[in-house]
Amino acid sequence: MDTLMIECLRCGDVRQVPAREGSHVDAGECRRCDYVGWASVADLTEKIRRLLRERPPERRRLYAA
Repeated sequence: MDTLMIECLRCGDVRQVPAREGSHVDAGECRRCDYVGWASVADLTEKIRRLLRERPPERRRLYAA
């Protein structure tokens, strides 16, 4: 089975989860900080990581495109 590397958007913890093609991957809470926001490691650049670290989770907003 293929796996996907994901990174916690709060603390940067990395974990492998089973990849499901065309499906949402539910990684649950981060074991380190209990946050539930995740992104694929391949999708995050150092610039995005820095911006996420500088802005606390309670100040982050999602905007519809």
